Amino acid sequence: MTLDVRTLFTSRTAAQWLTWGLDLAASLGLTTTSWEVDSPTRVAFKYLANALAQRDEVGSELIRAGWIRSARGTWKTLVAQDVFGVTRVAATYSTPSVTLSNAKGGVYSRAAGEVIVKASSTGATFRSTEALTLASGPGTSATIALVADVAGSAGSVGVNDIDEIVTTMLGVTATASTAAAGIDEQSDDALETECLATLGSLSVNGPPDAYNAVCLNAEHTGTTLITRATTSANSRDGTVTVWIAGASGAVSAPTVALAQTAVELWATPATITPTVVSATDDPQTVVIMVSATGVPATAEDDIEALVIAHFAEVAIGGLVSVSALVSLTHEYLIDAGATDVEVEVTSPTGGTLTVGYVATVASVTVTVI
Repeated sequence: MTLDVRTLFTSRTAAQWLTWGLDLAASLGLTTTSWEVDSPTRVAFKYLANALAQRDEVGSELIRAGWIRSARGTWKTLVAQDVFGVTRVAATYSTPSVTLSNAKGGVYSRAAGEVIVKASSTGATFRSTEALTLASGPGTSATIALVADVAGSAGSVGVNDIDEIVTTMLGVTATASTAAAGIDEQSDDALETECLATLGSLSVNGPPDAYNAVCLNAEHTGTTLITRATTSANSRDGTVTVWIAGASGAVSAPTVALAQTAVELWATPATITPTVVSATDDPQTVVIMVSATGVPATAEDDIEALVIAHFAEVAIGGLVSVSALVSLTHEYLIDAGATDVEVEVTSPTGGTLTVGYVATVASVTVTVI
């Protein structure tokens, strides 16, 4: 029988503790059914049930934190740092810039942080990180640097996505903006993968995990853009290929160069020649058909975001799983309160990727029927 600490240590809810307490009191001859909802005795039982539930939750998380595979959230961050020497990659804030044009006669001078703009397509807002001086118009303009108000991919924007000015400046419009990406905090799954890969670096012979661990370690490479790595099978001539990819697929040449330098410094045994290359994108067209009652109005956008997040963690040369896409869609709809849920994925067909290729999202089409 396979034992799993994640199922061995579970916690009771306050409702379960209250039921257990009332059943125990009844078994001792107390007439619990006659207790009013807010009677002192029943309130005391509720207080104790809540206290026991909180104790259970903390105790359960503490026990789970004994293993990297079962630890969660902040506990996983601590285990990664203290046991494996791995620091969870924090979310970053995107830093675009915007050009503001003045069509009227006002003169505007704003300190850093006082100008707030918005991307209407996503609702993300940004504030200035430098002072703005905008002369009287028409025909005058100024470009200022910004930082997103929210960390991670939620603050990412494309070219000219910033198109609204929140701060009141009559006659001023946003006429151009640059693209910028925020990186989400490293997920529990990605952190676990990096921690387990570090075990390979303990070997003096440099097994594949050692190369992967170095590439995934931002302190070694100097970049957080690498989120996936895989290494070629055993080589007879000492030639090793290490493929790397980011959350959105293939990475740039400068990122490859950073990883190459780190691998040569931290994980290259004698007589071995490792070469780091970017994985090759394998675009996947995702088509999902949904039949359900009570589907949220935002379902299409929400499911698309879930699909993109899912593909961001598919291993290089790994499995494109149709069942995983069905599962994440079905789970989202059920959690959102939909009923009679049926999900069909007509594309992709699934299967194992070619060695050195990484699945990316070409498009996502969600149709509710």
